[in-house]
Amino acid sequence: MLEIKKIIQQPLFKITSLNSIHILLKLVFGLITSKAIAIFVGPNGMAYVGNFRAFLNVIENFSLLGIQNAIVKYVAEYQNDKSKLNSVLATFGLLLLSSSIIISLLLIFAGRYLTTEIFGAAKFQIVFYVLAFVFPLYVFSTFCISVVNGFQEYKKVIYIQIISSSIVLLFSVFLIYHYQTFGALLSLLLSPVFVFFVSLFYLRNWLSLSDVFSISFFDFSVLKNLSEYVLMACVSGIIGSFILLQIRTDIIDITGLKNAGIYEGLQRISSYYLLFVSSIITIYFYPKFAESNSNTKEIIWKYFKSILPIFAFGLVVIYFLRVFIIKVLFTAEFETMETLFLWQLVGDLLKATALIFGTILIAKKQTKVFIVTEIVSLSILYFSSNWLLLIYGINGIVIAHTITYFLYLLVLGSYFRKELI
Repeated sequence: MLEIKKIIQQPLFKITSLNSIHILLKLVFGLITSKAIAIFVGPNGMAYVGNFRAFLNVIENFSLLGIQNAIVKYVAEYQNDKSKLNSVLATFGLLLLSSSIIISLLLIFAGRYLTTEIFGAAKFQIVFYVLAFVFPLYVFSTFCISVVNGFQEYKKVIYIQIISSSIVLLFSVFLIYHYQTFGALLSLLLSPVFVFFVSLFYLRNWLSLSDVFSISFFDFSVLKNLSEYVLMACVSGIIGSFILLQIRTDIIDITGLKNAGIYEGLQRISSYYLLFVSSIITIYFYPKFAESNSNTKEIIWKYFKSILPIFAFGLVVIYFLRVFIIKVLFTAEFETMETLFLWQLVGDLLKATALIFGTILIAKKQTKVFIVTEIVSLSILYFSSNWLLLIYGINGIVIAHTITYFLYLLVLGSYFRKELI
């Protein structure tokens, strides 16, 4: 009884429990949104949503340049030093403001070209103008949530996500019901905007916008420490997002728009349960690794013993309920998704296992190892996807996904073997 009480009182248990509630709500919200897209948009519209989501990842990563990881690290490090904290926040804030404005202007001027490239038609051009207008808020939502995370206010991070997700659900269903594909595309832009305003509310006692955008606090010396984060972001975020966008384009060109929509539906399911792992790592484990005196081995094994078994069990349950999940989340047009589940789930388990090692590389700024492993894994993913897509059709993509993360985990596991033994 005392042992159970001791476990319950552990910070990780409390965070995991609260995060599980968030994930459960996210799943419910995702179920409703996915069902609405399936009914009112269909597989073809789902493919458009997937392409636009991939494009958003590209420009978001390009604008952030890995600064979100630096924010978490330096806020955690300087939270008790007001002067250094102001310098960090102002420098990062002004840098992000500049980059987001540049991206917004590019979106306005390149709107017609981007619409043709991503959707194959000019009818969704207005989406890029809306994106250009809200993009600074889109970027600063990540800035704000990173600051909260840096203060290691784990509960507040989860509360922000729950509140913003609840608001976004209402707007998303309304937009999808009334405007179909156009509404589904607009709904992707809502979440970061609401995250920004909700985060700002929670930060009101710690953060002043006048300080964040104060030129007097800007410090060029802070920028010197960003090169590693920028390089890692360029490889993982920008190049990775481009490759994923290209893979989706290949699916459309080789197997058709409907199959691309079915694949996007599967990725939506994958993103929901992977959120359980990625959010815990971002909220709890990354700040722990970022601390200079952290015990890497102890933290890794805490993840393996506490989080990974729960995640693996959840994947087994999902596999046996896959037919039911497809029926609930989608329509009869998505039935062929069933054959994709096994390889996707195996690949995601390997991905979740390897994710903790990738987090260490970022937190400890082991830039060379991170870049080499990312480039190799992204190359394997792209070429294996292209090759297996031609042989096995849409099934080849999920097989390539598993092969990539098996090799990625093998390499990182070997690199961190001392921390595992």
